[in-house]
Amino acid sequence: TMKMILVSVIALSVFGTTLYQVKTGIDERQDRLRVLEAEISATKRDIAVLEAEWAYLSRPERVTTLSNKYLQMSPISQDRILPIDAIPMRIIPEFTDDAAPLGPAKPADAPSVTTVSLPVAMPTSKPMLEVPRQ
Repeated sequence: TMKMILVSVIALSVFGTTLYQVKTGIDERQDRLRVLEAEISATKRDIAVLEAEWAYLSRPERVTTLSNKYLQMSPISQDRILPIDAIPMRIIPEFTDDAAPLGPAKPADAPSVTTVSLPVAMPTSKPMLEVPRQ
């Protein structure tokens, strides 16, 4: 029975020590959680203040006053605006297909090459690509 009491006392002290360590660990984590929640709350307040300051500083009347004062900006005058007809439009040239015409078959020993023109922004009279006929 003395061994049983000794084993029980040792087991209770191990469990008690473990329980105390778990409790202190939880308390430390709860303290850290409170600190983090306070930091988050302070950051949210700071963000709200900064958003209010930004809204105040970016008011259109304030920006207009500052631009007039420091940039000497003014609205565009009517004579600077052109009608759409005054803008030259790009002329797209007509494209003609310069592919080789179909004609009589060539002799079997002659190399067979078909000239194909590919459409480009400005067509040229030179063939762009030669494709062997099979």
